[in-house]
Amino acid sequence: MSEIVVAWAANEIEAETAAGALRANRLHPRVATDPASPHLAYAGGLARGPAIVLVPELEADAAREILRPPKRRRR
Repeated sequence: MSEIVVAWAANEIEAETAAGALRANRLHPRVATDPASPHLAYAGGLARGPAIVLVPELEADAAREILRPPKRRRR
């Protein structure tokens, strides 16, 4: 089954926060470093940088709905 990126985060902590919201809704997210990031491996270790949240393709629409910011109320 293929995975779909549903969120981009500036760092791993933000990505794990989004993944936690998805797990709380019984989805199956996975956090990974962003392969398009300019942060490259250096001296045998990976630099911390942007991260992505992936979910199975069948869960992508539900995940996007959960991660969508709430609509603002008009006054």
